[in-house]
Formats: sequence, structure tokens, C-alpha cells
Amino acid sequence: MDLAGKQWTLFSWVKRGKQRVAVLIALQPNQPVTGQELRKKINAEGKIHPLSLREISRHLTAFKDEGIAECLDENAPYGKHYVLTDLGVKIRAEVSKV
Repeated sequence: MDLAGKQWTLFSWVKRGKQRVAVLIALQPNQPVTGQELRKKINAEGKIHPLSLREISRHLTAFKDEGIAECLDENAPYGKHYVLTDLGVKIRAEVSKV
């Protein structure tokens, strides 16, 4: 693994939740996406039980707080766009391997 210190802690945190893994994997590097778009993608795949927009938003906010994702339009009332940070790309790559 190419992770160290806090990165390892974040990797473990993501892996402990099926929903977090699904949201992280659905986020593509350099491709901004809204929570609604993620919800449709994850629910269409059918790998886990259907997620609500509220659940997706909760995970995106947690990813933002942990530095895994960045909100590109923080002041938008709804339809905010999120993109992976460099840290998020690293963690996503490791989660995808497992």
C-alpha cells in the first residue's frame, strides 16, 4: 500500500462502511458530480441497498470534512458539485484494489 499515517486511518474508516465505499468508488477523479447523480449511479448498480439523497449527502459532507472530496460550489443552495482531492484519489485507488 502507498498510504501512510492519516491516509491509512482514512482508508480504514472508508472500508468499514459499505455505503462509504460505494460513494467513494462512484466518485471519479477529475469529474465533478452532484449527490443526485451519485445516487442514481449507485442505485442503478444495485450492489448495495438503495441509498437516499440524504445518505449520499451525509457521506459527501464527511468526505469533504476529511479532505477526501472538495465541494466546488459551496454556496449553492442545492445541486452542489463534488470532486475527489489528491488524497481522495489515492484512497479510492487503494479501496478499489481490495
